[in-house]
Amino acid sequence: MASPASDHRADHRWYMAGLWGYFLAGGIQGVLFPWIIAFVLHESSERVGIAQMFSMLPMLLIGMFGGAAADRAELRSHLMRLQMIGVLPPLILSVLIYNQIVSYWIMLVYAVTLSTLGGYIMPARDSMLSRVAVNSLGGNFQRAVALAMSGQFLGQVGGYLLGSPAEHVGAWPLLILQSSLLAFAAFATSRLAPAPPQPRASQKKSPLRDVKEGLAAVWRHERIRPVLLLMFFSGILFMGVFMVLFPLLIRDVYQGGSREISFIFMSFFGGIGISSLVQSRLRPIRRQGRAIMLAMCTGSVVMVLVHFHPPIWGVFLLAHGWGLAAGVSMSQSRAIVQESASDELRARMLAGFNLGTMGGGPIGAVLIGFVIAAIGPIDAVLVPCGLMIFLWAAIYFFTPLWRLEAPQKKASP
Repeated sequence: MASPASDHRADHRWYMAGLWGYFLAGGIQGVLFPWIIAFVLHESSERVGIAQMFSMLPMLLIGMFGGAAADRAELRSHLMRLQMIGVLPPLILSVLIYNQIVSYWIMLVYAVTLSTLGGYIMPARDSMLSRVAVNSLGGNFQRAVALAMSGQFLGQVGGYLLGSPAEHVGAWPLLILQSSLLAFAAFATSRLAPAPPQPRASQKKSPLRDVKEGLAAVWRHERIRPVLLLMFFSGILFMGVFMVLFPLLIRDVYQGGSREISFIFMSFFGGIGISSLVQSRLRPIRRQGRAIMLAMCTGSVVMVLVHFHPPIWGVFLLAHGWGLAAGVSMSQSRAIVQESASDELRARMLAGFNLGTMGGGPIGAVLIGFVIAAIGPIDAVLVPCGLMIFLWAAIYFFTPLWRLEAPQKKASP
């Protein structure tokens, strides 16, 4: 019997459909979670930072084990099962909220549950992209990554738009919609062609040994290591800032609500999606390292301009410009890993890279929460800008990232 996606072009279409469904749901989650913590429960900046840390940390800690599981599994059924499990937490939370049962600790348990599932879903989805790229896009990894990232972040923008009327319609109807989108993502995944594990990856090893092997492969790789260092430290400086500072800025400085939070997230992630989509239509970038380093400077410029308290629409425009640049750095860094990872270690190397690039986020989320409590959100935006100067100089002088270029394809005979 033919597989559900025997047509390779259909394989890519179903992959993108599942990705859109998953990240539409993620966008709703991205608005609802900070809105409930900051606006419904009226928690302090420190507790908002801690909550956002718990929304990211389990995904990072579990991600390497998720990568090891993906390297051993038949990816289509593995990813489909995980997404079906992900349907349950929003449904359960919707019932609790409908019955007016919600607290800070319930929200932490909810965030940890979804983040843990994400630690298994992310490496499986990324590893599946490599199979789809080979089958459907002729092995053009830069284009495959750029298309996937455009779908990911534009999908999140759509989710933010869907989540923006939370203060008017309530959280529980949106949580039911979030579950429905996750169910659609599981259905789309079921239409992909089977993706059995590589023979070496299916050998019996302990999970800890698998994790150690993947981390060592990422750290030893001369192309991946400098990118990993820059993304980790910039994550401390800016990822936590974005997740914690902007919701508090909207609440305490601009007196906004869920609509303004969703708009600022839409502006930023829409910029990433548009930038990634444009890159998928252009020739591959040759000087990848230089593009990543120049794009990383944009976050500092945005933070400095936010310090001067522009009108709210100015903050939206600044966030959009930051997203356009972030799309370059994120697309190129992930393309470097996809191009460089070996087949038998691919999911673990991608999970190790995710651990490194996103690992700074929970640290930055907690730190910026306390900085905001000490000096206020307007002055707090300047802290990562000054530190970024030292990070950029260190990466430039002590790593080869500035000179890193895309591998040249061998001419066909």
